[in-house]
Amino acid sequence: MQILHFTSSVPIGLLSMVRDTMGLLLKVALASFVLIGSTSAQMANDDPIIGVWKLNVERSVYSPGPRPPADLIRVYQFAPIEDGFIRFTLVQDTSPNGNPTLQLTAFKVDGQQRTVYNQNNLGTFLATGQVSTLTRSYRRIDGRTTEYTTFNNGEAAIPAVRTVSADGQTYVDVVRGTNNQGVEVNNVQVYDRVR
Repeated sequence: MQILHFTSSVPIGLLSMVRDTMGLLLKVALASFVLIGSTSAQMANDDPIIGVWKLNVERSVYSPGPRPPADLIRVYQFAPIEDGFIRFTLVQDTSPNGNPTLQLTAFKVDGQQRTVYNQNNLGTFLATGQVSTLTRSYRRIDGRTTEYTTFNNGEAAIPAVRTVSADGQTYVDVVRGTNNQGVEVNNVQVYDRVR
């Protein structure tokens, strides 16, 4: 699995230009989600996660926090691609530090760890060929529930469990446990289906 996660830090003078550009990119991406989402639903495999989802900040729980701002826009798209893989796209208007964020990945729900590339390791890989030490695995619990775990240098983070509601209109992403720093985590993110 490979993740392309782009987060940019820009000088203050360029921030408005970047925000304008990201605003346009967000509009184009959201419009394409609507078109691609309907096509994906027609050719979708059995995974009910296929579609476009928007974070419902008000219904979500973040412990220990902090809670994201209520106006945060986070849209996920899951679309089937060849060989049983699923393409995942995240469009988030800003990260917690105020920078625009975009993430792309492809994964397969088969329990195998696959390499993850993001803003911290993609540049190194492109420049030197050094493979990321970040990996992620996905395994099916039942027809509506998937567990995924991220590993850094072989050390597992708290597994996350993603469950799509019986009516297919909501999915909940739950991370519960003690993190590597000994902090109790209870994050419940609720996503509403857009398409």
